[in-house]
Amino acid sequence: MRDLSVKHRSEACAVWANCLAPGLGFYYLGLRKQAWWCLFLAALPWFLILFVPWYHYPWLPLLALLLSLTVLLLSMWRARMATAQRSPMILQRQQSWPYYLVFSIISFSLILLWLCLLSMKSGLMPYQVPVNSMAGSIEKYDWLLITRQAPKPDSLKRGDVVLFIHPEHGEIDIQRIVGLPGERISVHGGGLFVDGHWQAEQYLDDLRNQRKLPEGIVETTVPAQAVFVLADNRDASRDSRYWGSLAIANIQSKLAYRLKHGPHDALELLRAYFGHSFTQ
Repeated sequence: MRDLSVKHRSEACAVWANCLAPGLGFYYLGLRKQAWWCLFLAALPWFLILFVPWYHYPWLPLLALLLSLTVLLLSMWRARMATAQRSPMILQRQQSWPYYLVFSIISFSLILLWLCLLSMKSGLMPYQVPVNSMAGSIEKYDWLLITRQAPKPDSLKRGDVVLFIHPEHGEIDIQRIVGLPGERISVHGGGLFVDGHWQAEQYLDDLRNQRKLPEGIVETTVPAQAVFVLADNRDASRDSRYWGSLAIANIQSKLAYRLKHGPHDALELLRAYFGHSFTQ
């Protein structure tokens, strides 16, 4: 025979459990239908905006956020009222930690599903840097948002950080475009010159670029359908100074945003996904 335990339900737990997972507070009170409806209504606005041209309506993410917050606040208020009406109560079998955990896992799975769908729609994906060629501006093992597809040739510009197939060893490398097709590039004395004009490279770390390799003067004109790339960590990298211009066909993707491991990253992720451009 099942133990019909009569217990009080905590008002604070019922209210704040909804912040952990929308609807969890209702599950805590034995209101399973209300719990699933709350989760559905909180998630619905975010999935809906995936099926509309939100890049034409930048206010849609804000509207989705307001709708979700409204559902959350109403659920907290309703859970507070229901606690007073239902406590003390006979606990059901579903009012136990394994069921709470399953409900929470489903809630977080919806978040992961939404992020995957958003990544597919936006054309961006996360990427962890495996090399040290950009140390000083982008460190090894940093996380980036990069384009899922190779950029179009006419979208490339000086200063873009690109991922490409290295012409010497055939592995993926990441470096910065400093020269475009038709430009005359000179590298000497550690300085970069484009069509005879010295370039200020604020992204360089002088402590990592003291040896000014290679020795002598590197000078070339970038051919059509190619770019000239340099690593930011030039003392410890092999770039266009050694093997010449890089064929655009070798470029696999382009950096959209660098994650800085700070609390603002969540907002910046949404800004990047919803079509804003960033400077590196």
